[in-house]
Amino acid sequence: MMVSKIMVEDYASVDKDETLLHAVRVMEKKGMDRVLVFEDKKLVGIMTKKDILSKLATLRTRGAKPGRLHVSSFMSINLEIIGPDVEVYEAAKLMVARGISSLPVVDGEDVVGLITKWQLLDLVVDDDTPLTHIAVALPARLRPGDKVLHARRLILDNNIPILPVVDEANRVVGTVSVDELAYVIFQLHDLVPAKYMKERITKLLVMDAMRMGSPTLPGDATLGEAARMMKEKKLRGVIVTSDGDPTGLVSLDEVALHLSLKA
Repeated sequence: MMVSKIMVEDYASVDKDETLLHAVRVMEKKGMDRVLVFEDKKLVGIMTKKDILSKLATLRTRGAKPGRLHVSSFMSINLEIIGPDVEVYEAAKLMVARGISSLPVVDGEDVVGLITKWQLLDLVVDDDTPLTHIAVALPARLRPGDKVLHARRLILDNNIPILPVVDEANRVVGTVSVDELAYVIFQLHDLVPAKYMKERITKLLVMDAMRMGSPTLPGDATLGEAARMMKEKKLRGVIVTSDGDPTGLVSLDEVALHLSLKA
């Protein structure tokens, strides 16, 4: 299958001099977690929710309003691109090799689409590979009373998109992902006066950001089952359990790696 068959043609885009507030609104309108960034109609970068999460709430931006911050300060500029006639498996291989989650699709000088790890889910909805064959070990588990800044650090340091939130009995009661953390930190910057920001952000808890529910599957479930759950619920990953205990994770990253091995 060619990249052109699954790429997003109606992608989100902004100018590099637009504000972060405007870019987030564009993402929300398009239902996407990233925007392609242009300058004088030329592609110059890409900004994702992970970029927002990693760069917002730092000492440099802690007191700044999203309406006064610019996309150029958050975007990644070292872009990898791909052509529309390249095999999808090669796209997955390139994403894994470069440690990225999306590729602008370029035909000549025109950006004709965008392929992300989300689109790769369509290729594995019938895959019968057991989750135990591809799951990665959970680096941590969160509690509802943990600090949001702690969750942010775990996700960024371990380079994972999602973590389970467990109760006192170690049952999964929710998840926290790049999406929820970026949203709650962005909202805090947008709504809270700068002089209260440090106090408010250090008191923000996982329970204030977590997505309720139990997106779990046993280890003998298939990748296809996980992909269908991720597509239906718009999840970056599912938690793999053993006798009910959360032990592993299958995320968009593992889907890309699994497909890259077929290239």
